[in-house]
Amino acid sequence: MENIVKTLLFFHISSGFISLVLFWRPVFLKKGGKGHRIAGKGYVFFMWIVVISATLLSVKNVIIGKYFMACFLGFIALITANPLWYGMVILKKDKLKSSLRGRLIYEVVVLFFSLGLVALGFQGIWAGNEANVLLFVFGGLGLTSILNIMKLRKTDPEKTDRIKDHMVGLLTSGIAAYTAFFVFGAYTWVEQYLPGMWGVLPWVAPGLIGGLGINYGVKYFRKKGMIKDRLKTAQTTS
Repeated sequence: MENIVKTLLFFHISSGFISLVLFWRPVFLKKGGKGHRIAGKGYVFFMWIVVISATLLSVKNVIIGKYFMACFLGFIALITANPLWYGMVILKKDKLKSSLRGRLIYEVVVLFFSLGLVALGFQGIWAGNEANVLLFVFGGLGLTSILNIMKLRKTDPEKTDRIKDHMVGLLTSGIAAYTAFFVFGAYTWVEQYLPGMWGVLPWVAPGLIGGLGINYGVKYFRKKGMIKDRLKTAQTTS
């Protein structure tokens, strides 16, 4: 058992490091070019190793009774897998409807998982366990998936902007990866150099910076004509 865990940790950490480096290659390379595609596929490949190994490590934590770590690690794996999968499959036009249906199922799973985290977090807070505040907070953030569910139910597959969804999906997976790195991988460094409330910064910084980056990227590539203009799309369909 110990050797299996060590092997999983090795693949998880090494693949995570490679993913964090590869993430930036397709961001800055010419979109749709050979280098962009190769780097992107490499990033996705190693990220799937990270997600799968994280899931297995979560199962291990359940077995040994570390439920807090199991829930948290499992949740990050879940919210990373969703945009990672959807960001790639959406590029395949023949799988457009099935990919939207699959994403809807994913969002429902995230919703129920988030409800469980909120319940566990509330129970822990009630019992005086401050660590469970994180479960409550992240579970609360996960509840926003209900907005995605409502949006997906109304989505017309023919009007889906595949390039935008591809970009947003993979950038979102990168945000999750960097959040996990700062929370788990750089925990000692964070604890040493960011004492007190400053320690929360690594938890929120990737999401904040990434969100702004996604917003800027969508606007930039919309101007370039690579992403559909919502106003023009509405005018042509009305």
